[in-house]
Amino acid sequence: MAYSGTVSQTNFTTGRIIDNAIRRCKIPAAQISGEYIEIANDQLYLLLSDLTNQGVPLWTIEKQIIPLYQGVGDISLDTSVNDILNGNLRYLLQVSGSDTDTSTIHSTNFGLPTFVTTVGVLWSQAAVPIAIERSYDFFIWETIQTETPSAGAGEWTWYDLTSSVATQYFRIRALSGTLGFSQIYYGNTPTEIPLARMNRDDYTNLPNKYFQSNRPLQYWFDRQIPSPIMHMWPVPDISATVMQLVLWVQRYIMDVGSMTQNLEIPQRWYEAIVACLAAKLALEIVEVDPQMIPMLDAKAAQALSIAQAEERDNSPMMISPNISMYTR
Repeated sequence: MAYSGTVSQTNFTTGRIIDNAIRRCKIPAAQISGEYIEIANDQLYLLLSDLTNQGVPLWTIEKQIIPLYQGVGDISLDTSVNDILNGNLRYLLQVSGSDTDTSTIHSTNFGLPTFVTTVGVLWSQAAVPIAIERSYDFFIWETIQTETPSAGAGEWTWYDLTSSVATQYFRIRALSGTLGFSQIYYGNTPTEIPLARMNRDDYTNLPNKYFQSNRPLQYWFDRQIPSPIMHMWPVPDISATVMQLVLWVQRYIMDVGSMTQNLEIPQRWYEAIVACLAAKLALEIVEVDPQMIPMLDAKAAQALSIAQAEERDNSPMMISPNISMYTR
């Protein structure tokens, strides 16, 4: 028997998803107008947005590293963030050495092989794209990763390295422009402390919301427009500015792009998206036979249920009930 020899290589574009959904509505190709394509794009955007209300799509969970600043307790998160799943306060053990600077390179000789897990840059001007590199001999440099930060003067950007290998030399190199910084922080041995999440009543009842400490303990997640706000308490003091918030957030699915691009959905969700889009289009396109609507709705509900049931990571779960008050 002959097989394709490929797995998950079919390019199922936005255009193909819309075409399949319209065909399920039994609309002849000759009747598909630009207006219908625009309607389909709108309904597809609404469908992907609504998935956020129906659970946590695993592929939309991501780690974000948020800098802390003295006296700043209200942190505006990115507009893409829908919820915070886990929030930790992290501090690092700083490592340092002998530094050498040029207009585009900051290099450090640690004196002996040293692990670096996290790099922070406090910018003195608008941030520029950088390469984070290491070397054993100061001549051959290995690029660990490249970053395109978005920050202004006086702002931190923090990066967890994709790999940590003990090397004697380390450097930050500007890929374009001038490397303007006030401080570059190399750290290892990260320690993360979980933050407690408060509700609105607990936060508003705090007697002193501006109390400063080197260790914020809790936060209230305020879901505002256009971006949510994380209200920290206590407010970070100056010693907390080399700490970071490590957040695991649920964000929205990426916007619908052009017809030749792909949706940000995994292969296991294609059937559910096509079925749900067909059911939505049946309510929007006048040429669709009304008698098909119940059938399309049923198929959409079934496909969505199957996809949501598989939206799991199969991790073991441990339940530890506290029955001490009954066993004294």
